[in-house]
Formats: sequence, structure tokens, C-alpha cells
Amino acid sequence: MSPPAKVIPIHPNDPPQPALMLAFPRPGARPAQSRELPGAGFLLGRGEAIFDEPFEDPAMEPRHAEVRFRGKHAVVTDLGSRTGTRINGVSLQETKALAEGDVLRLGDTVLVYTNRARFPADPAGHVTREPELTGATPSIEAVRRSIDAVAHHPRTVVVTGETGTGKEIVARLVHRCSGRTGPFVAVNCGGFTEGLLASELFGHVRGAFTGAVGEQQGLFRAAHGGTLFLDEAGDIPMALQPTLLRVLETWQVRPVGSPRDVAVDVRVVAASNRELVALVRQGLFRADLYARLAQWVVRLPPLRDRREDIPALTRALLEQFDAPGRALAPDLEEALLVHPWPLNVRGLSNVITTALIASPPGEPLALGPDVRSALEDNRIDIDGPEAVAVAPPVALDRDRLEGLLQQFGGRVAEIARHVGVSRPKLYRMLWTADLDPARFRQR
Repeated sequence: MSPPAKVIPIHPNDPPQPALMLAFPRPGARPAQSRELPGAGFLLGRGEAIFDEPFEDPAMEPRHAEVRFRGKHAVVTDLGSRTGTRINGVSLQETKALAEGDVLRLGDTVLVYTNRARFPADPAGHVTREPELTGATPSIEAVRRSIDAVAHHPRTVVVTGETGTGKEIVARLVHRCSGRTGPFVAVNCGGFTEGLLASELFGHVRGAFTGAVGEQQGLFRAAHGGTLFLDEAGDIPMALQPTLLRVLETWQVRPVGSPRDVAVDVRVVAASNRELVALVRQGLFRADLYARLAQWVVRLPPLRDRREDIPALTRALLEQFDAPGRALAPDLEEALLVHPWPLNVRGLSNVITTALIASPPGEPLALGPDVRSALEDNRIDIDGPEAVAVAPPVALDRDRLEGLLQQFGGRVAEIARHVGVSRPKLYRMLWTADLDPARFRQR
């Protein structure tokens, strides 16, 4: 038997420690737990008390697998179990060194390996009304600390992150925590022509242009005393950027067609799913405007970089969808953890919604055809720099992956080096394509 579990508290200044996280405990058990990997490693099997309670998974064998250190690396070895051990959705055929975020499945039990994060005994305390910010990884903890730090300061803020990471949620939290009594007003800057955006932001007087039959105060004045959220700020036309810069420097707006300035008291938060610094380097965004906007920057991590938060996010979404505590089938648990999530939390929300609709009431949410289709839909290409972060440098459809497996004799490490992706990412691609490298290895 392994030694009794000990709680791993979160201390932001603690050095990272290799750990295993029990991602989806069975219904009625405590939420996701983490256990630091001791020098002697772990024996994983039914009856082993790695966490608060011994594993009671009937699909797990008493001596199923082990995780041990070899030098500085943690490695996992299947101990000849009948059902096998899966790493990132692919059957483990040999001892394998574990990488950050690797997903282990033994029987119906799913674990995540991490060498950077520590989790509280009950991360449910981190569940908020904003599922996008639910979690306990250092990256999402840093986001919450960043919001707390800037909220009460009258500084402009830039929020960056891929689509679906929760940029508007962050802007609303900054406003809510700021103590400002005015309204929160949001506008998508990418949805207007230059002239219409100027009128929308600064207002116009009657007769300023054809169709201006009345006066419009504009969103800066509408947000007086509150917060104005400029979504997709990277799409603000270059010709309009000097005017916006002047407003941010003087806190006065001049409605289109008016000779007079009007003073405003507004907190501005800007967001973009494209890095504004990159746009500045490309000459598509003014450096002085960026400097005026980015007095504080909040960077939202993509979901694939905080995979350990997916169980807590799933619980938060189920609660939001009036299905608190709904169980998930092991196949769905594994699928959620190995998916690349190009649409981030928004994509996860869509898949959970589909699973709730497709699964009969009272039964665990299953990885049925509709859910598989939803997962595939969430692999859509994303325009812009995000595609670089998600897509491999070469096209890796099923035929290409099968050809590579044949070419390299099923040696995943060599294929990963050849195409320029990490081994965990390649394993997830193989799992999605239903390809097992072991079938291509020479016996």
C-alpha cells in the first residue's frame, strides 16, 4: 500500500513539484485532488491510497502501473495489466517519460501529470460565477491576482488572449471590483467602418453626415463614471487611432460635427485576440496608442496550457447549466482532457452542452456520436496568429499520420521531432485519429 495522502496547499512562491492529479473522482467523492510524487514514486492500482481514498475502480488491477523517477524524469510503466495503461489516449507499450499535462488512464480512472502546479485538496473553492476563470493552475491564479491588483487603480488595461478565453469576463470583473458606480459599456471595434466607429465612440451632432437626423452622445459619454470595454481593439482603423489617443490623453471627446469638446470620466479596458505588440511591429497599430492603452496588461492562458483546470471548469459549467454533480463516463473524461481546445472555454462549454442534450437523464454524460461531432467541430481553424499556436507546422490528417507511423516504425518521439510538435500533442492527434503506434512497431 502507498503511504497515506497528504494535502498539497497552494503557495504562489513554492517551487514547482512533480505531481499526479486525480482529475474526475467518482460521483460522491471529493473533487479533483493532487498528490506530490515522492522520490520512491507510486504504485498505481486498485486499493492503493494515493489520494484521500483508495482506488476502488473495478477496471483497475491491484498492480496496474507504476510511476517512478529515473534521474530527473518521472516515467510510467504498465505492469502487465489486462486493460492496459493509456497515455494521451494511446495505449502504453513501453516505459515512457512523462511530460507536462500528460493524461494517464488506468481502467476507468483518469490522472494528469504536472510538474508545475499545486492544487488544494478541494479546488471547488475556486469555482466562480465566471467559469472561464475557474481553476487552480498558476496561470489562472496569476490572472485573478492581476485583476485584483489593477481594479482600484484608474489605469487603462489591455486584456489579451485567444478567442473563448474570457476577455470580456475579465473586463467586467475589473469594472465590478473597481468601485466605479457608472455602467459597463462594451463595443466590438471590428464591427464598424471608420466613420461609424467614430460616431459610435464619440457621438455626433445633428446634420454631421447624411442620415444624422438627431444627436447621439456616443459610448464614451454613455459610460461616464463607469467602464468602456473596447473589444477587438486591434481592428480600430489607423485613421481613427490618433483621435482615440487624444481622448485617452485629455479625457475629452469631440462629437463628430461638433466644434466643442466634452469632458468624460471613463475607465477604458481594451481587448484583442491578436497581440497588439505584434500589430505595432507590423505598422498596423500606433505604438503611442498601445503605450497609452497598455498601462496594465492581463494575459489569459489558452485552455490547452492549463489542462489540469478542465475538471474544475467542467463542474462549473455543469452547475451553470443546472446539472450540478452530473457524472461523466470515463471515455468523455479522457476526451475532454486530451482535446486541443482551439476555441478554449467557449468550445468546452459547447461540448458539455451537447453531452447534456445527448445523454439520457440520470445517466453519466457519454462520449456518443453527437459529442464526438461537437469535439470535431471544435477543431475548426482559427484565422490569425492563434492558428500558429494551435496548428502543427504541417498538415497532419489521418492519412499523413498513418504514413508517418509506417515511415518511422511507430516511433512517436522520432515523428514528433520530424514534424516539429511535442510528443503529448502528437499522442493526442493519434488518439483523435484512432491510430495506435504499437500496430506499426516491428516485432
